[in-house]
Amino acid sequence: MSASPVEHREHYLNVSYGVKSWLFTTDHKRIAWLYLLSVTFFFFVGGLFATLLRLELLTPQGDLVQAETYNKLFTMHGVTMIFFFLIPSIPAVLGNFLIPMMIGARDLAFPRLNLASWYIYILGGLFTLTAAAAGGVDTGWTFYTPYSSIYSNTHVALTVVGIFITGFSSILTGLNFIVTIHKMRAPGLTWFRLPLFV
Repeated sequence: MSASPVEHREHYLNVSYGVKSWLFTTDHKRIAWLYLLSVTFFFFVGGLFATLLRLELLTPQGDLVQAETYNKLFTMHGVTMIFFFLIPSIPAVLGNFLIPMMIGARDLAFPRLNLASWYIYILGGLFTLTAAAAGGVDTGWTFYTPYSSIYSNTHVALTVVGIFITGFSSILTGLNFIVTIHKMRAPGLTWFRLPLFV
């Protein structure tokens, strides 16, 4: 008696391989993975800034960096962790992965817009990383005046443009979720039967 070959079920991870299949996908689960990898990258970038801050604080003197550089590290840590890790992590990663499955939909209402919002997120992140590489920002992550106005000699405009671009990514993702939840719920899944996460 010969053993029958094992049938491998096709799913979102093995439907196609290669970088191109991931960069042009419209599958909500794959886009969630793209977001997960991206926010993890920004988490480590922000963590690098925090590590340099902690190393500087080991001694009272300015051994590692000067006061101006410390302010820049503090700001870039806050900007990276708030706008590129914390805000997109739960909605973009878990929302993309779970919401369609929780409401019985095959995908989000606008799959191409979903992929576009990831690209917009990456574009905003590149602007902000460019500002960090060009010398950073020393205003604090809240960008309060007068630190962020004419008194600043750092790359405030470039950083704010990056954050502004990333804001569009969050808006488009949220819009996609709202339309999906309103229009693509499974029959019988009323508002009071929706899972709490949704």
